[in-house]
Amino acid sequence: MSIKAPIDYAVPPRKDCARYKMHKYWAAKPWYVVAEYIKHFTREGEIVLDPFCGSGVVGCEALIHRRKAVINDLNPMAVFIAGNTCRSPVDLKKFDEEFIKIKVKLKSDIMDMYRLAEPCPECGAPLYSKHVVRGPSLKDHWIVEARCSKGHGRSGHIRRLLLPEEKAFIETVESRKIPYWVPQNTFPNGRETMRLKKAGINTVDQLFTHRNLIALSLIYHEIQKIMDEDIRELMLLAFSNTLLHVSKLKSETLRPMSANSYYCMDDWIEENVWDRFENRVNWHWGVCQGKKETNRLIGDYFNQTENFDGLLNGKTFMKLNTKAQNLSDIPDESIDYCFTDPPYGGSIQYFELTYLWRSWLDMSHEFIADEITVNDFQGKKENSFEKMLTEAFCEIYRVMKPGRWLSITFNNRDTRIWAALLKACQVSGFEIANIVPQDPVGYSFVQSWSGKSLKRDLILNFRKPKAASYHMINDADTEKCLDMRKIIIESAADFLSKNERASLTEVYETAVIRWINLVYGGLICKAPDCQYQDEDFKETAFDIEFVDQVLKQEPNFERIKENNSIFYQINDST
Repeated sequence: MSIKAPIDYAVPPRKDCARYKMHKYWAAKPWYVVAEYIKHFTREGEIVLDPFCGSGVVGCEALIHRRKAVINDLNPMAVFIAGNTCRSPVDLKKFDEEFIKIKVKLKSDIMDMYRLAEPCPECGAPLYSKHVVRGPSLKDHWIVEARCSKGHGRSGHIRRLLLPEEKAFIETVESRKIPYWVPQNTFPNGRETMRLKKAGINTVDQLFTHRNLIALSLIYHEIQKIMDEDIRELMLLAFSNTLLHVSKLKSETLRPMSANSYYCMDDWIEENVWDRFENRVNWHWGVCQGKKETNRLIGDYFNQTENFDGLLNGKTFMKLNTKAQNLSDIPDESIDYCFTDPPYGGSIQYFELTYLWRSWLDMSHEFIADEITVNDFQGKKENSFEKMLTEAFCEIYRVMKPGRWLSITFNNRDTRIWAALLKACQVSGFEIANIVPQDPVGYSFVQSWSGKSLKRDLILNFRKPKAASYHMINDADTEKCLDMRKIIIESAADFLSKNERASLTEVYETAVIRWINLVYGGLICKAPDCQYQDEDFKETAFDIEFVDQVLKQEPNFERIKENNSIFYQINDST
């Protein structure tokens, strides 16, 4: 299938869906964007690759639209989530039967651990804590948010101080021995995990109250008894997605890891484990609803293979758990299209942030050396990030068919990280076609409160040439792009010629696109395995702070700060 032109428009937003809400993971791309790109660049039966698969959106949308999918991620937690997302059909009757077995055996005993001393003042039925605010900042004044067991409206919602006898009951519960295994892994030293260690949390079990560890150990033990592997893995998916919410990483005002960080607040809450687990199973964003969607949309098209030959002989899905720098299980020139979302420098520390889940699911931690990131604790600076990313894109180039397309969704506040991506694509041999700004499904916590956080992704469309061609340096382009102030001012002026005002992030993204169009193809490159020594290119790097600094100094622009956002408009007084 020969596609001469890439998509050149932002895909209109559509409603979110349960299949991608079954488990938290970072940087998942809008499903409707992925679907549109897959349909544009491929036809049914062709093979789509995502070497940094994350939660599996690309693989799932490829199967939905009757393409074959190859997904890969170095992190076993990502492969676990993605595999469960793509698996179809699932026997939901059997899944429900297994959940009911667990419910019958455990619910009453677990709920009794969260029962309150006083009954519902409305109907006299037992009250159970939904959560208890018991962080150290409250000292002994714990607050309970309770629910009536009869579940009647707002009148069954109680909020009050925990009674002394109720606090004594919790202490009695927490004197019990934890009945089954719980992970006691020591958190590694890292940029994000050091936040925990400073709060006195050194091991995984210390992230939970003793009461919650008892409940979690009971549920995990029963899940392990499920004989059907597919059903057991889906139940573990629901269990794993319970963990953050019942940990000390959650408060009443902040969702756990919403800032992509292990942040343990002084006012953390202790959630009711059974309520949260049942919610992850049966909620409208839970596992049951998610798999109803994939059963309907994928049906029996999902047909997994352990090797690439299977894809050429009737199979439709292959998952790998390896480094993107070595995709040796994929033959040369065998992939029809690649849509991927590579690491954004050190923005999200996947190894560290998934350590909690991997510990509970007894997964390997022995892949840190191959993680593509920027992390001082791992001894990885921008140069090693660039080197590893280049190795990955050389592999992507190798496995793709000549003339076919690569779409990369990316953004970063610092063009030094952009430079690493561009060099990786340039060295590997890809030719850039265009760049399209695209809004996300929704804004993260950081995007919501910070005026200098990026609000959109940029989708870069590249093509593997039918015949290899490498660009030599263009001195004129390099000289032009060294004047970064000019690029920023021209970008702001262009945007404001079509819009009344521009957010700081919109100007930054416009400047990045202009910068990329100037520098890509003007880099020193003699062959795919060459090593760059291009310091001039690094000198052109800028970040969003520099954009703000330049525009503040320009009399033609007026800076406006509204709530947590920064805007610029033409200064009419000049």
